[in-house]
Amino acid sequence: MKRYDLTVAITAHNEGLVAHKTMRSILEATKKLEEKNISYEILIHIDNGDQITKDYFQRYKDNPSVEIFENSFGDPGPSRNFLAQKARGEYITFLDGDDLISDNWLIAAYGVLIGATEEVIVHPEGILTFGTGVNNVLTIQKETLPVEKDTIVLLGENRWCAILMAKTSTILKHPYKHLTGGYSHEDYVFNIETTHAGIKHLIAKETILFYRRSSNSRLSSSNSMNQIIPYMEFFDFDKVRGFSHEIHADVSVGVSIKRKGYRLYKKIRDNNFLNYFITPPAKLTLKVLNSLNQKNRQSKIPDFVVREWAKINPLETQLYPYPFILKRTQIYDPSDLSIIGETYLKIAQSVTHTPDYIFMVPWVVRGGADKVMLNMMKAIEEIHPGSKFTVITTLPNKNVWSKMLPKNTDLIEFGKLADGLPPYEKDELLSRVITQLKCKRLHIINSEYAYDWAYKHQELIKNHYELTVSVFASCFIPESNFICRFSFDDPFIFDVYKVVKKIFTDNQTFVEESVEKNALDKKMFKVQYQPIMDEVKKIHHAEANKKVRVLWASRVTREKMPDMIKLIADKLNPDEFQIDVFGAFSDDVNKDFFNGVPVIKYRGAFDGFSNIPTDDYDILLYTSVGDGVPNIILEATAAGLPILASNDGGVHEFIQDGKTGSLVKEIRDVDGYVKKLKDFRKNPKKYENYVEAAQKLLEERHSWKAFIKKMKEDF
Repeated sequence: MKRYDLTVAITAHNEGLVAHKTMRSILEATKKLEEKNISYEILIHIDNGDQITKDYFQRYKDNPSVEIFENSFGDPGPSRNFLAQKARGEYITFLDGDDLISDNWLIAAYGVLIGATEEVIVHPEGILTFGTGVNNVLTIQKETLPVEKDTIVLLGENRWCAILMAKTSTILKHPYKHLTGGYSHEDYVFNIETTHAGIKHLIAKETILFYRRSSNSRLSSSNSMNQIIPYMEFFDFDKVRGFSHEIHADVSVGVSIKRKGYRLYKKIRDNNFLNYFITPPAKLTLKVLNSLNQKNRQSKIPDFVVREWAKINPLETQLYPYPFILKRTQIYDPSDLSIIGETYLKIAQSVTHTPDYIFMVPWVVRGGADKVMLNMMKAIEEIHPGSKFTVITTLPNKNVWSKMLPKNTDLIEFGKLADGLPPYEKDELLSRVITQLKCKRLHIINSEYAYDWAYKHQELIKNHYELTVSVFASCFIPESNFICRFSFDDPFIFDVYKVVKKIFTDNQTFVEESVEKNALDKKMFKVQYQPIMDEVKKIHHAEANKKVRVLWASRVTREKMPDMIKLIADKLNPDEFQIDVFGAFSDDVNKDFFNGVPVIKYRGAFDGFSNIPTDDYDILLYTSVGDGVPNIILEATAAGLPILASNDGGVHEFIQDGKTGSLVKEIRDVDGYVKKLKDFRKNPKKYENYVEAAQKLLEERHSWKAFIKKMKEDF
C-alpha cells in the first residue's frame, strides 16, 4: 500500500457547487506541499450527500491523488473517523466541504507537526466567519494553556475549531464521538478529551480558515436544536473543586470591559433610586464604549488576516477586506466566556455527591410548594434509605428555608450565582451543571426558568432523563380585575408534556381543569394529598358573642389578596373582631400596608405554622387568588381551629362548606366573608363540629402513611 506524508480529508454532504470553491482553495494549498516534495492524498467523504454535491465531486474521480467515498452516517464524527481509518498519510487534516483555507495552512501546519517533540494537534490561527447575510466575525485562536486554566475556558466555550492537523494515529487513538439524542458538538468533545489526555493544541501562525456560515450547516442545526455536550470527566465536580483560587483568579481572559459596563448598568437599572439619577448617563456611557469599540476594531485586526483575506478573493469573491467591512467585523475571543467556567467553579463548591434526584425550584422559602418538595424528599428517603438529593434554585432570592433541607442534600443557588449572565451563557451553564451531576431524574416545581430549559432541551430529556413535575393550581391575575387566570400547566407543562413522565398535584380539581383546558391525558396526572405530621390538638372552644380573634397567616403578597383583609376589616367592629396578620412581606406589597386599620394587627413573619400561638385564636381566615389544597388550612385544622376560606382551586376538596369548614364562593365577595365571620361569632359551636369532621378527614386522607403509600406507586 502506498503511504503519504499527509492525508487531506474532506467531509461533505450537501454543499453543492459551493464545494468547488473549497476544492480550489485546497488545490492552491497543495502547491506549496509539492514545492517541498511533501506527498499527499485527498480523500473526499460524502455523507448523505445530495445529487448536486455527488455530481460535482465526480469531476475528480480520475485524479490519481483523489479518492471519493459515500456513506450515510448523518454525523460529522463517524465521517471523520471513517476518513482516518482510510487515510494512508502519516498526518491528516480535516476540512469541511464548504470552507476555504489560506494557501499557507497545509504547509505551515505540517511544519509545526514535524517540528513537535510531543504529540500535538494544530489549528489555524484565525477563523473568519462569512456568508450571505452573515456578519463577519474574526476569531484568533490561542494555544493550550495550563490545564486548570484550559478547563475554565473550555467549560464555557469550544476553544478550537474542527479544522485541524494531527498525526493520523492521534485521531485513531482518540476517535470522534457519535453524539445523538440531544447531544452534539463532536469537535468540542474531541478538543476536551484530547486536552484531558495531555495533548497540546498548537497554532500554525498566520494561517486562516474562512468558515462559511449558513442556515443549513450542521453547526447551525445543533445550535438551533439546543444540543449540548455530554458528561465530560474533564469537568468532573470533584476535580475542579480542587482548583486553587490563585489559578483561576488570574486567568487572563476574563470578562470584557463592555460586559462589565453592562453589568453595572443592569444593577443601576434594577435599583429604583439609582435608576432615576444615573440611568441616562449610564446609557450614554455604554453608547460611547460601543462606538470606541467599533473605531478601534479595524486597528485590532492583524495584518496577516487582512493580507490573507485579500489573497483569497480570486477564489471567493464574497471575501475581500473592504474598509467598511473591516470596521464592522466583530473580533471574538473564545476565552471571553471564561465567565461560565468561573461560575461553574463556584457551583462546584456546593456539590458534594452524585444525587439520585434533582429538584429544580425557584427558591426555598416558607411556602406550600416548598413543603411539597420537603415531603417528597422525606418520603423518597424512607422508601430508599440513603437517597441523595440536589436542589437547584433558579431565582436569585434568598433561600430562607434552606435549613429545612435534609442533610443529604446539596443546594445549588444557580439563580444567584448565574444572575447577570446573558440567556445563552446561562442556558449553557445550567446544561453543563445538570449533565455533570450524572443524575437522570429531574423534578420541576413552579420554576419558570426550569420549564424554559426543559422546553429547549426536549430531545435531550426524551433520550436521557426522566422528567416529572409538580403543579397545584391556576390563579387569578390581579391585573385582570380577577377575571383572567395564570397556570403552570399552560404554557409550561403544555409545551413540554411530550417529555414529562408524570404530573403530580395535591388536588383533583386541578387535574379536571387541566384535562378540560389542554386535552392532556388524565393518566399523566397523579393526585398526592399532602401529609400533615403536626400533632392533632383538641378543638378550640370559643364563646358566643365574645370578641373574635381571627388569624391570617401567609406570605403577604398580592397572590394572597391582602387588600381583601383590609376591605373585610373595614366592615368589622373593632370591639367585636381583631385580625392578626402573620407573614413576611413580598416586594409587591408595601410594609406599611396594614397601618391605620383598627381591626388589623400585623404580628410579623413566622417560621412555620407551629411557631404561631394558635391557642390565642378562634378561627383561621384564608384568602388567595388560587390554590391547590393549601398546607396552612391543614395545619390550622390540626391545631383545632375552624377555617373560613375562599373557594378556589382545590380548597373545597378539604373545606366542604357546612361540613368541614366555611367557604366563600366568590373570592372577592367582601360581604360574604363578613357575613360568615359574624355567623361564627354568634354560633361558634357549629364551627366546632366542622373542625371535628375536618380532623377526621385529615387523619384519613392526609396522614403520612397515606402519603407514603401513594409515593411508593411512582418512586
